[in-house]
Amino acid sequence: MPGDESNAARAVVREAEARALSALLAAAESGPAGLAVDGDAGIGKTTFTLEASAIAGAQGFRVLLTRGSPSEVTLAFAALADLLTDVDEAVIDGLAGVQRDALNRILLRGHELPAADERAAGAALHSVLQRLADESPLLVIIDDLQWLDLSSATAVRYALRRMTTPFAVLVTARTGVRDAWGMVPHIELSSPVAVQRISMSPLTLGGIHTLLVSHFGRVPPRPTMRRIHDISGGNPFYALELARAVDDGVPIDRRLPESLAVMVEHRIKHVGPDTADMLLAAACTAAPTVDIVARATGRRADEVIDLLEHEGTSRIVVLTGQSIRFAHPLLASGVYASAEPGRRREMHRRLADVVESPELKARHLASAATSGDETTLTALDVAALAARDQGAPATAAELLELAITLGGDDPIRRLLAARYHFEAGAITAARQHVTAADADLPPGVIRGSVKMLQGAIDGYDGSFTAAVEGLLEGVAEAADMPKLRLQGLMLLGSALAVTGRPREGIEHARKAMACADQIGEPAGKSQARATWVMLSFMYGRGLDSATLHEAFALQSDGDSPYVNLRADAVAAAINAWQGNLATATAQFAELRGACLARGSELDAIWVDQHATMANLWAGNFSAAAHSAAEIALRAEQIGGHHARHFSLTSQAAVAAHTGDEDTARTAATAAIDLAERTGGLGLTVTPRTCLTLLEVSLGNHADALIACEPLLTSFDHEYGTEILVGGWIPEAIEALAAVERTDDAEMLTDALWDNGNRLDRPWMLATAARGRALVHATRGELERAEEAARAALTFHERLPMPLEKARTQLVLGQLQRRQRRRQAATATVAEALHTFESLGARLWQRRAETELTRLAGARENTSLLTPAEERVARHAAAGLSNKEIAAELFLSPKTVEMNLSKVYRKLGIRSRAQLHMRLHGDRENPDSQAAHGR
Repeated sequence: MPGDESNAARAVVREAEARALSALLAAAESGPAGLAVDGDAGIGKTTFTLEASAIAGAQGFRVLLTRGSPSEVTLAFAALADLLTDVDEAVIDGLAGVQRDALNRILLRGHELPAADERAAGAALHSVLQRLADESPLLVIIDDLQWLDLSSATAVRYALRRMTTPFAVLVTARTGVRDAWGMVPHIELSSPVAVQRISMSPLTLGGIHTLLVSHFGRVPPRPTMRRIHDISGGNPFYALELARAVDDGVPIDRRLPESLAVMVEHRIKHVGPDTADMLLAAACTAAPTVDIVARATGRRADEVIDLLEHEGTSRIVVLTGQSIRFAHPLLASGVYASAEPGRRREMHRRLADVVESPELKARHLASAATSGDETTLTALDVAALAARDQGAPATAAELLELAITLGGDDPIRRLLAARYHFEAGAITAARQHVTAADADLPPGVIRGSVKMLQGAIDGYDGSFTAAVEGLLEGVAEAADMPKLRLQGLMLLGSALAVTGRPREGIEHARKAMACADQIGEPAGKSQARATWVMLSFMYGRGLDSATLHEAFALQSDGDSPYVNLRADAVAAAINAWQGNLATATAQFAELRGACLARGSELDAIWVDQHATMANLWAGNFSAAAHSAAEIALRAEQIGGHHARHFSLTSQAAVAAHTGDEDTARTAATAAIDLAERTGGLGLTVTPRTCLTLLEVSLGNHADALIACEPLLTSFDHEYGTEILVGGWIPEAIEALAAVERTDDAEMLTDALWDNGNRLDRPWMLATAARGRALVHATRGELERAEEAARAALTFHERLPMPLEKARTQLVLGQLQRRQRRRQAATATVAEALHTFESLGARLWQRRAETELTRLAGARENTSLLTPAEERVARHAAAGLSNKEIAAELFLSPKTVEMNLSKVYRKLGIRSRAQLHMRLHGDRENPDSQAAHGR
C-alpha cells in the first residue's frame, strides 16, 4: 500500500479531526500537548497534517514538519534533518558546542565534524524546540511515524519527553504497522494525560462527494458514487483512484485501476490455489458464509475455516461465526477482478446452484453466461421485479441491464429499466433507455408508457413544457387503457400546476380519481385521492379530510414509488402547510428513512425540501440547513434541473432566514432563472419569496417589490394564499405599506384575512392582522394599528412560527414607541430581539437592536427647523391634517403646506409617517423607515 498519501491531494478536514486539532492548539497555550492519529493507508492522514499546518500557521504557530518514508528508514537522522531544515542557522549556532556540532553534521553543514550520536542529537533538538517555543507558539508535526528512521525516532522521543514549555506535537501512524518506537501511535510528554489519541474513520458518502468535487470539480452519477464509496470503503486515496478510473472509462466493478490492483496483488499473491478458490467464491457473492463457500468449492466447512484463518489469509478476510467478511471492500473487488474471466464464470455457475434467493440466483446465472438463454433472461426479469417490489429500484435496473447485455434487448425491458433508473434517481441512464425503447414503436400501451415516462423524465431534466406535452400525448395513447391513463393523469396534475396552470392541474387530478374508481384497484384509488387532496389544498380549495382518510385507508406499503403520490407524504406536507410543524417534521423524518431504504433518491430530495421549509417555519434553522445540504449533495450527484431547483431553492430559503445575503441572492436568482428557462413558472414562487423576504429584512422595500412583482401581477385571490404558493404575500404587504401603496397592501391583506377565516389558517390570519397594523400605521391610525398588531399576536398563539411572532412583536413595539409608551415598547422589542437572536435571524436581530437603541433615548436633532416649522412638524407627526393644524396654530392651510414642504426638504423625508419617526429618534434611511411601524 502507498506510503505517501500526498498523491490524494487535499480534502476537507473531517469534523472529529478538526475538533481534535482545535483542542490541541488550544491546549498548547498552557503546556505541552500532543495528538496521535492513526488510520489505514490512504485514509487521509497526510492530508490532515497539511491542513493542520495551514490552520496552525494562520493562528500564528511556527510549524516544523517531517514525514517518514520507507525508502529512508535506514538512513540515520534523515527525518530529523527534514524537521530542522527551515530552522535559522543562528538558532543552531547558539547551541552548546556538542549540540551545535551534532545538528550541523546532521544537516550536512560540516563533514569534518564527528558523527552525531542519538543522545547529543536529542539534547540538541530539545534545546532548539525550547528556544522556538519561547519565541512563538510551536507545532511539531511527524507524519507516517512508522517509517521514521531509528536514529531520528530516538532523538525525537528524547526531546519531546523533556519539553516543559507550552507547545504542540502532532504525529500520524498507519494502523497495523509496528513503528520505530514499538507501538503505534506513541508519544511521551512530560504529562501522561497531555496526549490525545484518535483514529481516522472512513469518509461518508457525503465526504467522498466533497473530496471528488474538490479534485475534479464534479462528481459521477449517484449510483457510480455509491459504488465508489462501497469499493473504497470510505478511503479517500482509494476513492480518488476509482474516480479517475471511471473518468478513463474503466469498468470498476470488473477491473480495478492499476494503482489499486497492484496494492491488492501485493496482499493476496502469497495465498495457495485452494485458498484463492475460496476467496473468489466469497468475492462473487454479496454476503458470503462458510456454508456457501464450502458448497461452492466442494470443501468441508472446517476446511474452509482452517484455510481462511491461516496467518497469511487472516489479513484478507475476517471470520465472525459463519460470516465471512473481507478486511476491506477493495480486497473483495481486487480478488474478483484479478481472477481469469473463465474462473469467474465457473464460480458463478457453482454459486447459482447453491444460493436460494431468486435475485442472487439470477445474478450468478447472468454472470456465468456469455449470452442469454431463456432461463437466465426469465430469472433476471423475475429477480428485477422482486427487487423493485422490495424497494431496490437501482438493483432492479441493474438486473434488467444484465438481461439486455446478454441479448434480451426489447422495448419492454428498456422501458422497465428506464423506469427503475428514474425511481432510483439515475436520470441520465433512464433517458438513455427510454430513448432506445421509443424507436419505431407502434401505437398502443408500450408507446403510451414510453411517452409518459419521457414526460416524467423531462419534468426532472429537460423542459416542464415538454413534460406536459409528453404526458398529454401519453394519456391520449392510453385512452383505452385505464391503468396507464391513470398514471398519466396523476402526473399531469402536478406537471400542469408546476407550469403555472393550477386550475387545469386540479381538474386532471379530479379526472384521475374518476379513472381510479373505474379501475377499482386500492393502490390507484389511494394515489389518485392523494394527488387530488394535495393539489386542491395547495391552491385554496381547503382540506378534503374525507378523501384523505380514504387515501390512507387504501394505501399499502407496496404502493407508488413516487412519494408525492402517497397519502402519508401528502398528509405530512399538509400538516406543515397548516402549521402542525412538530407532527410534520416527525412524519418527514419517517418518510425520508423509507425513501432511502427503497433507494429512491428523487423522493428523498422531495421530502428533504419540504422538511427544510417546515424546519425554517418552526425556527429550527440548523436542521433546515442540514436538510438543504443533503439536498445539494444528492442534486449534484443525480443531476437534472428539477433536483437542482430543489437544491437552489432550499439554499435560498435558509440563507434568507439566517441573513446570508450573498447566498440568498445567488441561489434564488439561479433558481428563478432555471425555472423560467424550463417552463416551470410555478417553481418561481418560492425563490421569489426568498428574495422578497431578504429585501424586506434589509429594509430595501422597492427591491422587494421588484422581486415579487410577477407574483403580484398574476395574483389569484381565490387560489393563491396558502403558504406554499402565497408565502410572499406578508412580505409584499410590508413593502407596499413602506412605499405608501396602501390600497395594494390592503387588497393583499383582505385576501389573506378572507381565506384565513374561510379555511381556518392561523398563518394567514396572523400575517393579515400584522399587515393591517402596517397599513393603519402608514395612514397615521396608530390606535387601530396597535389593535391589529395585538389581534395578530392572538393568532400567533395557534401558530408555532417564532420568527413570524417576533416580527409582529417588533411592529407592536414600534407602535408603542410612536405613542410615547417607551417602557412597554422596550419590553416588547426586547422579547422580539431574544427570539431573533436565539433563532439566528441576523438581519431581524439587527433591526430589533436598532429599535432598542432608539428607545434608549436617541432623539432627532431638529435644530435645522425654525420654531414655526418645528411646531407644524410636531402637529403633523401627531397625525393632524393640514386643515386641523391650521386651525390649531391659527395659520392658513397654505402656510401649513408651505412649512411642511420646508420640513420635508430639510429632513430629507417624503411623508408624515417618516416625519413621525424622525422626530422620535429614528435615524435610518427614510426609504426604509416605513417598514418599522411608522
